[in-house]
Amino acid sequence: MERKKLYRTAYIALLWLAILAVLLVTATYAWFTFSPAANVTPMSSTISNGGAQLLIANSPNGEFAEKCTLVLDGTVDALIPLSTADLSGFYRAAGQNREGISILFADASDRVNSSAMHGKVYLKSEGGDCDIYFYRSGLELGGDAQTLAALRLGMKLSTVSGNHTYIFNLDSMGNTAAAAGQRTIPTAGTVVSSVNGSGSASFVQDPSVSIGTYMAVEQGADDKNPAAGENALCKLNTDEIAVVEYWLYLEGCDDNCIGEVQSKDIGLQLAFAGVAAS
Repeated sequence: MERKKLYRTAYIALLWLAILAVLLVTATYAWFTFSPAANVTPMSSTISNGGAQLLIANSPNGEFAEKCTLVLDGTVDALIPLSTADLSGFYRAAGQNREGISILFADASDRVNSSAMHGKVYLKSEGGDCDIYFYRSGLELGGDAQTLAALRLGMKLSTVSGNHTYIFNLDSMGNTAAAAGQRTIPTAGTVVSSVNGSGSASFVQDPSVSIGTYMAVEQGADDKNPAAGENALCKLNTDEIAVVEYWLYLEGCDDNCIGEVQSKDIGLQLAFAGVAAS
């Protein structure tokens, strides 16, 4: 009789472990995939105002010109939600509870090139010093409001004066007020900064800033002589070359990164403006 009770206890314990495992691995509340591009050749371009001319290339030894094709570091069939606080480490959800809250995470840094649009371009200032801004008329980072609300553009610019790291939210690229949202992490407004060996994550406040404050000022669409904006990405000296590493990714901890953003297409075009430094 005692042996039967022990077997029964063990069976119940194993059953609960199995149920827990199902809850942790089958929920797909916010961590999913969608197509990263729809017949769009990723491009990058520049425009200049003042004596300096801003040029771009997709190789440090390439031919610098006003336009270049973006060459991604990997093949991206679909964007897979990631979370990062500083672009150095990327993490993914590995398990959720029955309420759809992600409670286990794993390091996904080795998957970035297949989960995000990641690459480098090189900017060069000729004929003078210039401050670098985004050029809104040539910028393409997403389609509808739900997509813009969930995406992030990460960027590291390496210059003679130092390194500049940014994570931009894209809400100002469209009207995202009606985007659907739902919390899928323990604390809203945070992202994953690290994960320990047991899968527990450390969260920090979302570091993203509005991309709109880093735009050159344009007087109407396709303005070929934009003025200095609120914040410059960096400054380039004459003949200096800056390395611009970029990531376009889904921030999996964002409240808007939920099922409504699936089955969307996005394109990627970067555009920069060089404004003569004052």
